[in-house]
Amino acid sequence: MLAVRGVPDLTVHDHLCFVYDRDAEVRQALVEYALAGLARWEQVRVFTVPGAASATILDDLRDVGLPVDDLVDYGLLIVDSAESAYLAEGVFDADERLERCAGAARSAIAQGHTGLRVYVETHFLLRHPDALSAWPAYELHTDLLVKQLPITAMCGYDARRWPTRNLMLAEPLHTRRSRQHSAFRLNVGRDGTLRLSGDVDFLTAAQVDRLLAQTAPSRPTAVLDVSGVCFIDVSGARAIGRFCEAIADEHGPTTLRGATPLLRKIWKPAGWSEYFPHAILED
Repeated sequence: MLAVRGVPDLTVHDHLCFVYDRDAEVRQALVEYALAGLARWEQVRVFTVPGAASATILDDLRDVGLPVDDLVDYGLLIVDSAESAYLAEGVFDADERLERCAGAARSAIAQGHTGLRVYVETHFLLRHPDALSAWPAYELHTDLLVKQLPITAMCGYDARRWPTRNLMLAEPLHTRRSRQHSAFRLNVGRDGTLRLSGDVDFLTAAQVDRLLAQTAPSRPTAVLDVSGVCFIDVSGARAIGRFCEAIADEHGPTTLRGATPLLRKIWKPAGWSEYFPHAILED
């Protein structure tokens, strides 16, 4: 796991997937995360779940000597229900939630803060299958939003509650992660380009395929930058090709930018330009 002392070092445009399995771990991390934001005069918003370790944040901040009531009155510290904030009548509207986050960041700046610092406890999603299904695409767009506005975001994932298969989808979508269990990353550049990086092999091909498919409806551009792929085998290359074909009817062809010599060595001799005609290797 990422040492908790690394959490205060998060700064504007960072998007952290914080996976924890001990209450003390997330409580300490959240206190340090909030303290760092308040010291920078950022507005700190904590969205938590009743009974979660993060729900004790106000008491935990009092314990370290902060005038919590004053911070709340001044609008520097806001604690709210994650479920109420993210679900309207049990429905998760990703676009609406992103607009609210962007509006909150702009409002914080207008009020004289230097930015917006957000923590959200995520396991409320597990009770809402539709919201859970939409979450990967939302995290991808959150990563883009965080890069465009003065936002720092930390998403809390309780590993005792989250199924491993879902965690494996969530972790790659963050700029920073608290552990290195995932061999690949899928992020968005500030220009909106989707970027795949890390190792894409037979061990991760199914995850890459699933993740690309789940985020396809809201992909920002028709480009998939693969220049950061360190290693890829036939299974990984096939997963990328299948993704390009699966979304072609709705989204058109996908340009693969920065294809490495290894990917080209797999792709061209196999004749995959004909088998996956909607995956275009950029020259």
